[in-house]
Amino acid sequence: MNPVALRVAFSLAIPVIVAFTYFGLIATDRFVSESSVVIRSGNSSAQTISFGGLIPLGGSSVQDVVVVSDYIASMEMAQHLEEKFSLREHYSSKQVDFLSRLDPLISAEGFVEYLSGKIGVVYEETTEIISITVQAYTPEMARAINREIINKSELLINALSDRIATDAIGAAQAEVQLALNNATDVSERMSRFAVDNHSLNPEVETSSIFGVISALEGKLAEARAVYAEKSAYLRQSSAEIRGLQNRIAGLETEVTRERARLSDDRGEGVGQLLGRYKPLMVEEELARQRYAAALMALETARAETRQQKRYLATFVTPNLPDASTEPDRIVDAISAILFAMLFYTIFALCRATIREHIDFAT
Repeated sequence: MNPVALRVAFSLAIPVIVAFTYFGLIATDRFVSESSVVIRSGNSSAQTISFGGLIPLGGSSVQDVVVVSDYIASMEMAQHLEEKFSLREHYSSKQVDFLSRLDPLISAEGFVEYLSGKIGVVYEETTEIISITVQAYTPEMARAINREIINKSELLINALSDRIATDAIGAAQAEVQLALNNATDVSERMSRFAVDNHSLNPEVETSSIFGVISALEGKLAEARAVYAEKSAYLRQSSAEIRGLQNRIAGLETEVTRERARLSDDRGEGVGQLLGRYKPLMVEEELARQRYAAALMALETARAETRQQKRYLATFVTPNLPDASTEPDRIVDAISAILFAMLFYTIFALCRATIREHIDFAT
């Protein structure tokens, strides 16, 4: 047999034997647990329909899905799973073949990288579905890890959603408290004004005084008309004329007294108090409106946070594998052989090229 052909056959036989030996006899069975989740929102109007209308999908933002996907592959998740299931011990068991076995002394970063090969996260952009696959060396461990990943992811979504709600409602509640403090301050100043000036409401009192003055001036005008009429034929010394004069004088005195209540030289008239009371009334009205607006904003914030609250919905629960599906022994063996053949072909071409250069140089 041609030595070259023999060498080629021998070179190709080695990877074939190694691949079929490893994947057929040595490689440890791995069990795969699968699940699918989607982030949904409390706002039902934001939902979409997928898979022929069978599954309602939430209108969650892509950022939320990406956050969950990154969190599943994070070191925090790896550390939590290690604490709960002792994954280092599971994946470094001596029952696992030497190529798949985890080094028990591997660094934290190396452990995360190793788990990335055992925990798969696939995000479908069109449906915003997150598919999770977990490979382990027992069916129970694969399902347990998958369940815990979903639980931790759900806690993350709840925490993020609660934080947004807390910030929004907290800001609205702070504004309500400020508005309430302002309204209370204005009310206290109005109470002090009433005590200091012995006037509960200068505006009402002023209106009342204007009413009294108007009535008195009406009576005064009537009395003057009667006096002018009777002065034409009665003597000034007559009793009726004197009575009219006294009535007119008394009405004029009352009008003067009532006008003095509106304004006096000391600045304590009801009309002058009204000038200082009006700004308080404006402040009170503004404080009332601000408080009402703050309460409305608080209710709106609560309603919006209820609508925007997000949660993780699991519509494909982690399954308990009946049989191992990894490694795919035939496919993996053929892939390894093809890779070896490709590597050998490249090596042979490079070797032939170098020889040609050497022969040409000589």
